[in-house]
Amino acid sequence: MGKRNGLPDSTLRGDTLTGVTPGARAAGCTSGGAPVGFTGTATAGRMVVETVCSCGGRHSPAADPRAGADPGPAADSAARGGLVVVGPFASAGRLAQTWADPTTGTLGRGALSQARLFYAVTDGPEGRAVRFSTEPADVTGAGPAPWAAAVAAALAGQAVPMPLTPYEGVFQLACGTTLSTSGGRERLTLDELDLADLADQARRILGRPIDPREVVRRALRHALDEALSAAGGRGVLGDGGGLGAAALAAVDPARLCRLHVHLDVPVLDRRRGRLPADTQVVDGMDHWRRICDGHRVGAAEEGDPWPPVPELLRRTEWEAAPLLSGAGLVRLLTGDAGTPGRFLTGWRQLTMAAPFPALFGRPGWQAWRPPRTDEPATPHDHAHSPDGGLPGGWISPAVAEAGAAVTSAQTASHLLPVADDTTDAVPGAGALQAVLDLLERPPRALGDRRIDPVLVCAHPVVLGAAVLLARHGRLRVRRRDGYIQAAPLLHDLVPAGRRPGDVTPDERDGLLAAAFVTRRLAAPERRAALLAEVDGSPWIVHDRLRAVLADSTRVLADARALRRLCVTAACHPDLLATGGRS
Repeated sequence: MGKRNGLPDSTLRGDTLTGVTPGARAAGCTSGGAPVGFTGTATAGRMVVETVCSCGGRHSPAADPRAGADPGPAADSAARGGLVVVGPFASAGRLAQTWADPTTGTLGRGALSQARLFYAVTDGPEGRAVRFSTEPADVTGAGPAPWAAAVAAALAGQAVPMPLTPYEGVFQLACGTTLSTSGGRERLTLDELDLADLADQARRILGRPIDPREVVRRALRHALDEALSAAGGRGVLGDGGGLGAAALAAVDPARLCRLHVHLDVPVLDRRRGRLPADTQVVDGMDHWRRICDGHRVGAAEEGDPWPPVPELLRRTEWEAAPLLSGAGLVRLLTGDAGTPGRFLTGWRQLTMAAPFPALFGRPGWQAWRPPRTDEPATPHDHAHSPDGGLPGGWISPAVAEAGAAVTSAQTASHLLPVADDTTDAVPGAGALQAVLDLLERPPRALGDRRIDPVLVCAHPVVLGAAVLLARHGRLRVRRRDGYIQAAPLLHDLVPAGRRPGDVTPDERDGLLAAAFVTRRLAAPERRAALLAEVDGSPWIVHDRLRAVLADSTRVLADARALRRLCVTAACHPDLLATGGRS
C-alpha cells in the first residue's frame, strides 16, 4: 500500500499534533481568525508559507503586527519555520489534515483530509521552485491556459483523476501522500493507512457498546462535537431529503439547523414538501437562472446551488456557522451487496411471494447466475459510439484520442487494501472507498465560489466505526421483498414517519441537466448559436448534433452531454474549434 513517510505513529492514529490545538488562531491575525488554507513557495533552501485566514485576509507569520519591535532575523527564521495545518477535525492529527512544514520542507495531505493542496514545479531565478496553495487560482494564475486533454475528457463525461487537474503542469496531492521539496528535489511518498488500527482507535473512543446502532450513534456524535467545537457548538446541516442528513439530525437535533436550498425545477421541487417542519428553506433560483442564462457557465456542476454560494447563507442567521453534510454516510454503512450477476425468472417469482431466507444465495438454489468472464462489459457512456441515435452519438471519436492522456491515468488509490488469495475482500475496504471517492472528486472550476461542506463521513472515528462493524459482519444489507435496503443501521436511527427523498444523487444530476438544457436551449436562436459555435469542430459530428437539437425528446435524453457541450463552448471556444491542435 505504500511506505510510511517517517511520521510518528501517533500522527496517523489520530493524536493531536504537537503545538497544534483545535480552534488555533492564525498567526498575524488581529481579529482572532483561524487558518482555513495556506499558500507559499518552496525552493532548495527555504519554504515560505502565508496563511489564508477565516477573516478573509492572508497573513505572514513574520509580519505579525502584535509583535511590537522588530523581531530580527532569528525570529523571522523561526516564524517561517512554523507548521501550518488546516482541516475541520483538529484533534484527529495529520490523518485528517493538510499541512506545510517549512522546517522539514514537506507538504502533505492526510489519508482522510478534506483540504486540497495544489502545486506546480517551475524553473525560476533561484532554481527549481514549487508553488503550492490550497486555492488553485494561486497556482494557476489569473488566466491559466486549459489543458486540451482535460477539456476533451470532460466533454466525453470522464472525470479528471488524481493527481491531475484541468491545467497541464498543475497537480494536486492525493489523499495519503507527502511531497518533500528539500535539496532542490521533489520526492513523493505514499503513506500507509492501517484499517485495523483505525478500527481499534475508534473502539477506544467509542467504548464497547453491544448494539451496532449505538456504535454508529456515538461515532456520529463524536464527529459532530469536534466539527462544532470551534464554532460555539452550533452548525448548519444541508438537508436534501437524504438518509445521511436525517441520521445526523436525529443524533444531535438541538445543535443543528437544517438548511435546504430549493429549486423550482421538475421533480426536485417536490422535495420541499418532504422535509421536516423546522427546516429552513432558501430559494436558489436566482443562482440557477444566473448560471443558465449567463455567458460564462463555468462548469457542468456549477449550476447546482448545493453546496451554496456565500450569498445564500447570508440570507440566514447561520452565516458564520460551519456547514455540514451527510453525503457518503449511506454508502459508508451499507456494506457489500454481493457478487454482481443476474436474477432468473424463478428467483423473481419467489421474491414476489416473499420466500423464506434459506432460498437467498444458499447452495442448491440455482436461480443465481454469476457473470461470465467472456461477456463484454456494458458501457457506461455512449459518448464515443458511432451510432448517432444513441445519447452522445454526436461526439466525434477524436475526443477520445484527445483525452487519452487523462482517461488513461485512472487508477485506484494506494490506500485501498488489496485482497490476497484467501479472501474475497478486506473488511472495511468498501467503506474507505466511499470516503475516498468524495475526498478525491475532481476540483471545482476557477471562479466557483460555492462553500465546501464538512463531510462527517470522513472523520476517522466514523470511518473506524464502519470498519469495526464490517469486521464483525454487522454491515449486512437488509433485503425486503427482493429489494436491497441501503444502510439499515441509519434507518434505525431515524424516527418513524420520515418521508425519504425520492431521487438519488445521480438522478438529481440528470434532472438538473435536463432542466439546464431545457432553459438554455429553449429558443431557436440559442440552438442556432450553439450549432454555429461548434461548426467545423473536429470534436463534433455536426449533422448528428443538428438532428438532436431539432427533436425535443432527444434533447432531454441527451441532456447530460448537451450540458457538457454548452460548458465547453462557453469556457473553451478555441479548443472546441481546433480540437486542441495549435
